[in-house]
Amino acid sequence: MVVINNINNNVDYKKPKLTKGCQKIEIKKLEDKNSLQVTFSKRRSSLFNKAMKLSVLCGLEVGIIVFSPNGKMFVIGHPNFDTVLNCYLNGESPPP
Repeated sequence: MVVINNINNNVDYKKPKLTKGCQKIEIKKLEDKNSLQVTFSKRRSSLFNKAMKLSVLCGLEVGIIVFSPNGKMFVIGHPNFDTVLNCYLNGESPPP
């Protein structure tokens, strides 16, 4: 790719892009049941790992409930999901 600068009549040589760069990705529901389940499992695992790291790094109490496409419930909590849920339902702040 050659770009001519008309001000000084200089020629700038630019390398062509090798990648597409940052582009918007259309978000839509996956139709294939198998790929949907695989994607859900990977994303659930990633979400739970990030929640645990956030809890440990910041000293937070975290509780997450996720339902799979098949309707199965997955729960994680730190230090314990029941403790976090009871604090939330009772409007209490967690113990220091």
